[in-house]
Amino acid sequence: MTLTARGQAKGAQFKSLGWRSIFRGRVFELKKVATRAPSGHEFEHDVIDHPGAAVIVPLLKPDQLVLVQQYRVAVGRMIWEFPAGTLEQKEAPLSCAKRELIEETGFAAKKWRKLVSFYPAPGISTEFMHVFLASHLVPKPSALDQDEFLERKVVSFSRLQDMIFNGSIVDAKTIIGFFYYCHKRNERVFHRIR
Repeated sequence: MTLTARGQAKGAQFKSLGWRSIFRGRVFELKKVATRAPSGHEFEHDVIDHPGAAVIVPLLKPDQLVLVQQYRVAVGRMIWEFPAGTLEQKEAPLSCAKRELIEETGFAAKKWRKLVSFYPAPGISTEFMHVFLASHLVPKPSALDQDEFLERKVVSFSRLQDMIFNGSIVDAKTIIGFFYYCHKRNERVFHRIR
């Protein structure tokens, strides 16, 4: 018999007992979620119910990528990151990525490739991020959202790599997107990790 956490038999099920809304914001809802463990123990967790997001790795040239810098209220600082945006209701991730690339960078892409999808914070949030590689970029008029104040910057592959390894980039979706791009590009950047 295979055991899971807390000695429960493999295949035992957790059961959702329901939820109640604590707070509803513009982008997400905070819920109190009740669950029953396979042992019969019942517990509650606070969960951020988020619609998901699309992240774009914009490739201007084989050795040039586009970053945006914006103020992130939650951490109280400006952060360099790949462009990204929250999915609108029933919006496909690729549609969101195409919209956000234009809005935040002033480029549209002729070629798109899915790199990866992941949960950035599964301990507290339902948010699921979809990362796309956008290439063959062409200029397009952009229009930022009212609460967005962005600076766009084109950086070389080696400069972006340095920014990640020296801690200038601390945004998880950008770091994950970069390493998946490296994998697709067959770059050997992992030797830099000590």
